[in-house]
Amino acid sequence: MADLGTKHECTSCGTKFYDLGKAEPTCPKCGLNQLAEEQQEPAAEEPAKKAPAKKSPAKAKEEGSDDSETAAKPGK
Repeated sequence: MADLGTKHECTSCGTKFYDLGKAEPTCPKCGLNQLAEEQQEPAAEEPAKKAPAKKSPAKAKEEGSDDSETAAKPGK
């Protein structure tokens, strides 16, 4: 059997095709470069995966200092 390269599925139109050993697999139906599309997808998803912002150390100290001051005062 002839070497057809790697099998791909177009991320735009869904067409299944072989890259025929080419360095940049391009969909024969819509012309989309699959490598360029793969590189862009993770960057687009990245902001959605970010963890919630943590409080800055200065704000944490300010909030923590109120509690520590009351606990540190003798006689109460």
